[in-house]
Amino acid sequence: MALEESASENDSITEENGIKFLISEKDSVYFNNAKIDYINTLFGGGQFQVLRV
Repeated sequence: MALEESASENDSITEENGIKFLISEKDSVYFNNAKIDYINTLFGGGQFQVLRV
């Protein structure tokens, strides 16, 4: 995953709780039946995880 300034022509855009997620066409297979979750770490930071549902 990476932060992007704008969507590419073939990107799919999904918005949840005011956050937009851009998913490229070639990577969309990895997000079928998946959930993106944000996990807080012990050191005050956090990270996104892709979970299968």
